Amino acid sequence: MRLAYTDEGPGPAVVLLHGFPLGRAMWKEQVTAIGSMYRVIAPDLRGHGESPAPDGDYTIDEMADDVIELLDTLGLDVPVVVGGLSMGGYVALSLAERYPDRLRALLLMDTRAAADSPEAIAKREELAQAVLKAGNPGPAIEAMIPRLFSPWFVENRPELVAPLRRVMERNSARGVIGALRAMAARPDRTPVLARIRVPTLVLVGEEDAITPPVELQAMADAIPGARLEVVPRAGHLAPYENPPVANGVILRFLDEHPEPPPHPPS
Repeated sequence: MRLAYTDEGPGPAVVLLHGFPLGRAMWKEQVTAIGSMYRVIAPDLRGHGESPAPDGDYTIDEMADDVIELLDTLGLDVPVVVGGLSMGGYVALSLAERYPDRLRALLLMDTRAAADSPEAIAKREELAQAVLKAGNPGPAIEAMIPRLFSPWFVENRPELVAPLRRVMERNSARGVIGALRAMAARPDRTPVLARIRVPTLVLVGEEDAITPPVELQAMADAIPGARLEVVPRAGHLAPYENPPVANGVILRFLDEHPEPPPHPPS
């Protein structure tokens, strides 16, 4: 599937995968800051933003395959850094399990490895039915807005909440439903964590109500050599809510793990 994407900056590639029900626009501050030193590639995942929203249910593995297709189209056959937030983190873990040779480092942000509980699956389907009935993503937006941001951010930075609401509103009902069912059906990738062999940064907002720091600490503990960074005054969208701190953490991690020099021709 041909994904819409942003591709800016010099240097080694860093692929950023957005959360639900958002789009690549959430990475604006990262494209500017990280893109000053690295090549930032930020796609709209299937069903979101300007990418196609096929009929039917999606899977997280299909979303991962779309990312691989994009990298192939861009001629990126060397391992790249992949960072995923929330749903994007599910996609990143699919890549880590199924395409480990395509990754040289991993950023897992405000996400989880475990599958949905039966209660969570039921809630996603209830929300999918509400979106289907409405014919627009409105019910998903109203359900997600209070959970995505920290209370401080909603109260003090409403001018930054509004642009992401508009990003969500541009998604189709079909894409939102497909993504909800993809997340509900995703496998438990907790066993994958111990098999990750690339440098990994786990990042979480201090006030993340969906995937709280204690859960992300357990994820970091399960990945060999990984470390957790907690972003203050931020909720589930930590890189968006507090970009100076998040960008600083990410850039330090990238600087600590530079791209290896190319092999000389034989």
